[in-house]
Amino acid sequence: MFDELVGQDEARRVLAAAARGTGMTHAWLFTGPPGSGRSTAAVAFAAALQCPDGGCGECHSCRTVLGGTHP
Repeated sequence: MFDELVGQDEARRVLAAAARGTGMTHAWLFTGPPGSGRSTAAVAFAAALQCPDGGCGECHSCRTVLGGTHP
């Protein structure tokens, strides 16, 4: 799910761990300059949180979040 976060190894590690339930907080703030991948990271994280498998990228939940159609 987080493969598109190029050059963001630490962010990928932290977000994946949080999506697995090890380090989730009540809020997340995605910051960075334009082109840093913050929107990509936020959408991938949202999909991983909705996915029963932690971000498979293929299930209905992942597809609706990634497609921008999740309610």
